[in-house]
Amino acid sequence: MTNIRQPYPAKYTTPFILYPPSLWANSLGGEFAHRNLDLDGEGRDYVMYISIPFCRVRCHSCLYYIDILPTNDTKKKEARYVEALAADLKRWASHKRWATGSLRSVYIGGGTGSILSTQNLQRLVDTVCDSFPLGEGCSITLEGNARDYTPDKLDYVADSPIDRVSLGVQSFNPDMLSVIGSPHAAEASSRTIHELTRRGFDNIQVDMMYNLPGHSRAIWQSDLEQLRNLGIKHFTIYLYRIHDDTPQARFIQVGQVPPPVDKESTYVKNMYLDAIRVAEDIGFEMYMFDHFAVPGYESTYNEWTFKKSSVVEVLGVGPGAYGFVNNYRIGTSKDVAQYIAAVERGEHLITSASEQLTGQTLRERYVINLLQYFAVDFKAYTEYFASDFLEDFRPAVRRLLAKGLATVDRDRLVMTDLGKEWRMNVMLEFANEAFWNDARAREHPNWAMNLPMVDLFAGQRQMWLGTADDGEEELVGAVV
Repeated sequence: MTNIRQPYPAKYTTPFILYPPSLWANSLGGEFAHRNLDLDGEGRDYVMYISIPFCRVRCHSCLYYIDILPTNDTKKKEARYVEALAADLKRWASHKRWATGSLRSVYIGGGTGSILSTQNLQRLVDTVCDSFPLGEGCSITLEGNARDYTPDKLDYVADSPIDRVSLGVQSFNPDMLSVIGSPHAAEASSRTIHELTRRGFDNIQVDMMYNLPGHSRAIWQSDLEQLRNLGIKHFTIYLYRIHDDTPQARFIQVGQVPPPVDKESTYVKNMYLDAIRVAEDIGFEMYMFDHFAVPGYESTYNEWTFKKSSVVEVLGVGPGAYGFVNNYRIGTSKDVAQYIAAVERGEHLITSASEQLTGQTLRERYVINLLQYFAVDFKAYTEYFASDFLEDFRPAVRRLLAKGLATVDRDRLVMTDLGKEWRMNVMLEFANEAFWNDARAREHPNWAMNLPMVDLFAGQRQMWLGTADDGEEELVGAVV
């Protein structure tokens, strides 16, 4: 019988499950979009991710670094990119698939979404709003750095279609920000939040990091306490990670920076609990893993992409962007010059793609993403797939029940506290065994956030999930 506190051989902790894992080099070039994405087909609900592929500096352990945009920008990088981006957006909008669909949420990220000048930011937002059919309540999020918010940008954002701002605060401690090479500044974060709030803009989300090199619980608790008085409505916490082949990995190797504490230590787990306690104390709820919000201020972009994946499409535009169209996962190279050249040729640049997803893989993708919200609702599943969840995933559900990782009633499968602790392994239970032991995708271009998945599935399923023993538990209210 499985040890109830150690349900798997090892805990997988990287917080991204991008499914199916493998992406392959696109050999069709600009023809891929026209041959495979059914651009003249009838549209449906979709969200949009727009990549602004520039940063002022490279954070020391950033895996997703794209390109530096200097403040003087003598080579007009920003202007040339925005010109291409606007043309690409209009070209996508000209296809029936997007013209007849309903755009539900937009996320302007990167890189650094807020790095654009106010004029270029307005041009981008106007292009989206004028070119695409915005669904009722369509939300537009601008991600970025508090230092980018000049007075004119604050005025524009507060009076624009942008209705949500996400700031990468990371920490309010200057020493911690220096250690991780962050471009953010504690006083700038507080000031920008205050200035937006003063202008009547209240939907503000901040990113916080814990277990930074040299990060004490006292500093972390102080960071969390500062959230109380800022008037924000949402915050997200991220465990600091050291990625190979980054400056931070080298700094640690030579002893210039201390390594973070073991992420499975009691110390780090208590940091996580600190965040939960503060969130509860100020009236926030953890509505999905590591995301806390005042009720009513949950991320609508996440709601559409995670709760309805395999049903809602993702139009990713720009270098480093990821999409999900006509049941293909697609990605675009981070090369800005390559992207601009493709747009000028009249092409939609797609450098990598998955195989087209079909029945079972679509259902697996849906469940894996939905579990970010701790549960699977059987009625919604049946409405989307005309199928029965417990029948489709009987072996996985039986394993979860036997290990004490989930419970089942007549309406839902719900993660237990132990299941939440081992959440990434629980999600992997629903991955198709055929995708494991596949190292081929390592040789193909991959979206940066996809790399951990490619490495994971190059290995053996047994390493993370053990044997495929179905367990002994019965499914309450279901025929097994």
